Amino acid sequence: MLATFLRICLLRANPQDLPASAALPAAALLVHLAVDVLTALDMLPLERALQAGFADTVLLAAFAHAGLTLRRLENRLRQTLAALAGCGAALGLAAYAALGLLGEAIPAGFIWAVYLLWYLAVFSHILRHALSLSLPAAAAVAFLYVTLSATVSGVFLVPSGAEA
Repeated sequence: MLATFLRICLLRANPQDLPASAALPAAALLVHLAVDVLTALDMLPLERALQAGFADTVLLAAFAHAGLTLRRLENRLRQTLAALAGCGAALGLAAYAALGLLGEAIPAGFIWAVYLLWYLAVFSHILRHALSLSLPAAAAVAFLYVTLSATVSGVFLVPSGAEA
């Protein structure tokens, strides 16, 4: 199954290639949450990293559910959620590892730019299949999700006490 997630990240498999089990999206969402928290710990204390990770993971699930509901494709939710959360976690972990291994040799901004482009490509690919959209439309939806995710995550970067 991990091989299928890797193949999706390489755009060589589709979300429908994942099993439609109830346990897989739950496990993928938990791994997504863990990777979100891990990557946020570089910038945030544990409590805020947990809040940011939870908010981002809930947003991912809500976004997938809303998109599939609007397209009347709710039967694809399990595989879509598993693909988005699992691939999002894998890509986040790859970026985190690249920063740790190459951070001295390659500017962090470059690593994050490559990550963002790859993330958009993979999410566009998943959404194209899940929502039965053209690639440009799926890319627009993926970009919308990334923008929303960055906005939600950015709330947690504000120092505690500065929100008021």
